[in-house]
Amino acid sequence: MANKRKTFLFIWIITAVVFLFLLLKYASPKIFQVLMGKGHPMPTPSTLMMWYMIMGVLAGLVYATTSNQKFVDFLSFLLPNQGPKIKFLLQKMLFVGFPVLVGWFVYTWSIPGAASPVELRIQHPTLPQDFEKLENPFRQADADIQRKSIEEGKILFQTYCRPCHGSKADGNGPFANSFRLRPINFQDPGTIATVVDNYLFWRIKEGGPGLPSESTPWDSAMPAWKDDLKDDEIWKIIMGEYDTAGVMPRQREKLE
Repeated sequence: MANKRKTFLFIWIITAVVFLFLLLKYASPKIFQVLMGKGHPMPTPSTLMMWYMIMGVLAGLVYATTSNQKFVDFLSFLLPNQGPKIKFLLQKMLFVGFPVLVGWFVYTWSIPGAASPVELRIQHPTLPQDFEKLENPFRQADADIQRKSIEEGKILFQTYCRPCHGSKADGNGPFANSFRLRPINFQDPGTIATVVDNYLFWRIKEGGPGLPSESTPWDSAMPAWKDDLKDDEIWKIIMGEYDTAGVMPRQREKLE
């Protein structure tokens, strides 16, 4: 057994590096998905994966050089001396496979690819003046009216908004995959929780066609609902939308 470890030390180290790659590439995303309770795998960042792979290769080389005998055993695998047939076969596979693998990496890195141009875009363009002073009439109402408005708004949201924005307001509606730019996840605290009620009122009422030129290439596919929904219905949808997403609108800053 000891002689086999010496003869195949080179292969053992390569196997350990390959195992590390498979662990980071395929097993780690699944493990972190379970640990973090996510609905999708959590891929290992490419930079972090590169550094772990470099450290894995270096660790293997350090181990092979911890003694003169190990270093001789490590290099002896590459020498054309006598040995078991499996060693001869692995040598041939290594000598053929390594150049092919390097060539594949060089090809995939050098092949021209299509990428979106880097452009400045504004996620939240400035609220038009006509909408600045609007206030949600149901937000300041008593608790019973607020609750009733939320329930009515949730029904309207499921009727008009669910196909794109999803029943949970998470951007996973039945039509979401048909858009080049998917609907955003309203549960994300960086989305509707960062804007005030009247901002959403503007976005629902005017839709994508109402976006100013500085928002290009935001290319929102949101339709304008001003001809289909009354203002009260839009305000109720906003109430129901926040409640469905489990977030609250940003509060107006008080002037001192």
